[in-house]
Amino acid sequence: MTGTNYAAYIREQTKTNSTTLSDARIVTLTNPIKDEMAGEVIKINEDYFGIFMYRNIVADQRNYAFPTDLLSQMKYIEAKLDGTEWEKLTEVEVQSKGIVTDETSIQSYFSSRKPSFEIFGGELIIYHGAAVINVTNGLKLWAIIYPADISTAMLAGTTDLSVAPSATSFGFPRQLHKLLADKVVITWKESQPKPIRLSREELLWPQRMQSAMEAISHMNLDRPHEATVPYNDGSDY
Repeated sequence: MTGTNYAAYIREQTKTNSTTLSDARIVTLTNPIKDEMAGEVIKINEDYFGIFMYRNIVADQRNYAFPTDLLSQMKYIEAKLDGTEWEKLTEVEVQSKGIVTDETSIQSYFSSRKPSFEIFGGELIIYHGAAVINVTNGLKLWAIIYPADISTAMLAGTTDLSVAPSATSFGFPRQLHKLLADKVVITWKESQPKPIRLSREELLWPQRMQSAMEAISHMNLDRPHEATVPYNDGSDY
């Protein structure tokens, strides 16, 4: 669906207009549902919203915050710790190793071990046996991110909602557009002072969603939904 068709469909099903159900209200209802549906998609096909994100490695900095639109944990992490060669980082729990985490101790412990990482407090921590140096786009994150939020501008446009609004994001899968719109309709009907009776199709929404998930699970994984983009962590400013 295009943005205008999406809004028109919802208003037709709810017997409303742009005054009684504004674009802003549709967006408010849509985005939480969109995120919930995206979570169901990755349970079936974990790579569906996969994207390569590059960010700078900053000298003397081992901790890096995750992207704010991260849907689940990182799938894979690589780094050019020496500024030249890519290396896979292996996950480690330093607590189980019984080491302290000052810079000298980190370099000493990992001097004869493979470069590693740990996830703690919403951050990625890099461990290796040398000082951290500046490397432009030296950290490669295989990330699973949320599809972009739908905006009021999108609802006024003629671009299909499956089209990514930027090079660093995903659109929402076309095969789920009607399900998304129907769930918005259901939510709106149930939120009325006197809840409105659901149609038979709306009552069957969970079963329809399950069928859609089964279809997505059988997609050809030789055609990954991924992009290669830089991730700006603000270190250049």
